[in-house]
Order: sequence, then C-alpha cells, then structure tokens
Amino acid sequence: MQKAIFIIFFIISFNLYSQNTQNTNSILSDIMSGKNYNAERDKLTSKINIFTSWKETYKYMRDGKFRFYKKFGKSLTLEFRYRSPHKIYVNNQTPIIFNFEDGSETQLYNIQKVIYSPYLMGSVEYYNIEVKYKFNDDGEFQNFANSPITNIRFNFFDYMNEQNFENMIMSPSITTNWQNKFSLFKEGIDKVNQLK
Repeated sequence: MQKAIFIIFFIISFNLYSQNTQNTNSILSDIMSGKNYNAERDKLTSKINIFTSWKETYKYMRDGKFRFYKKFGKSLTLEFRYRSPHKIYVNNQTPIIFNFEDGSETQLYNIQKVIYSPYLMGSVEYYNIEVKYKFNDDGEFQNFANSPITNIRFNFFDYMNEQNFENMIMSPSITTNWQNKFSLFKEGIDKVNQLK
C-alpha cells in the first residue's frame, strides 16, 4: 500500500515538475524572442535581463537619450544620458520628471549612480552625464506603457550651484511609437517576473 502511494506521489510530482519546466521554457522563449527589447543572460547567474534600445530615444532628443533596464530580481532602472556645456550635478533632490499626454506624471528621485565624462568639442569643454534612476517598483512603469510622453524635465544643480532644469518637450506623434515599444517591454517585464 505504501509503495503504491509512493509511486502515485512520484508520478504526480514528476508531472508537475515537467509542466513547470515546460511553462518556464515557454516564458524564456517568449522573452528571448521579444523584438521590441533586447534580452541577455547574465554571465554570472544565467538569469535573464531585458532592456530597451538607446537608439529609439536618441533619434528624437537633441542632448539626451534614455533606456530602461530590468535585471532579474532587481528593480527596474532608467538610464538617462545628457550632454551639457557646463558641469552639472544631480542627486536625490533633483528628480527626472516625465509628463504624459493623458495628464499623468512619473517622478524618479532614487538615483543609483551618476557618471560624469568631460570631453572637448573644439575649445569648449562639454560633459556627458549618465544617471541611473531606480524605480521603487515595476508598477511605476505603467504610465510609459499607457500614454505618449509630452515632456521630460531633467533637474540638476548648475555650475553656480543653483537648482535648475531643462524641459525637453516631446511630440506625442513621435512618442506614440515609443509608447508602443514600452508597452511590449512591460509585457517582457511581466514575463521576467513570472520566472521568480
């Protein structure tokens, strides 16, 4: 009797494991074949990371570009690059603010990392600034998937140590294309979260 129970338990466990493995493989296949974002396996952990392309935003922004990056098990990150003719500073008092066509807004304060890279253009010294903003949770990305961006306000302290900002007004006719890609990227985020 115990042997029969053990065999039944083993068969059920094996079937559940096989089904779970098939589901995981199907999700992984969907993620890796995503056409509107890039996917890679982490070299150390073999976990899946997904990210959007810099080139989408670079085409339409004069001095800036950005992309989103989702590491498995980590919070979503916005990587923002900005070119300035002056050295500027950013910290958690200087958020980046996105406004959307539907009237919603997303503000990111949680700065993970800032890289300042000076370079010469002729006789003028410029600065490339890369800022990594961490989302509090993946749900904050919802606005990017729901509505086109109309403005990006990049806040900073200028070379005179005064708080300043630049508004990057965007045309919704352009950023509707971004919204479509971000919507598919959100589906990718949801799939990565299913693997937990």
